[in-house]
Amino acid sequence: MKEAGLAHWLTLMINRGATNESGFAGLPGGIRNYDGSFNFIGSFGYWWSSTEFNTTSARYRYLFYNDGFVFRGVYSKGSGFSVRCLRN
Repeated sequence: MKEAGLAHWLTLMINRGATNESGFAGLPGGIRNYDGSFNFIGSFGYWWSSTEFNTTSARYRYLFYNDGFVFRGVYSKGSGFSVRCLRN
């Protein structure tokens, strides 16, 4: 799921498991915090899921520089994650 290589991933990171077999080529865009600041650019990629958890939180998926797996979680809708648009 991740872009292979270190073109967008921090060069100090290893970027393990980046085969891009799915063709998605996920990039490490990090997260936008409530105050407008950003964290984890270059080491994590976060994407909103279309699944709402409750009125204030939604599900998300993320990629980590040190692993080839896709992880999931729940986070406040007030934060900013990347969005992947799909065409039917």
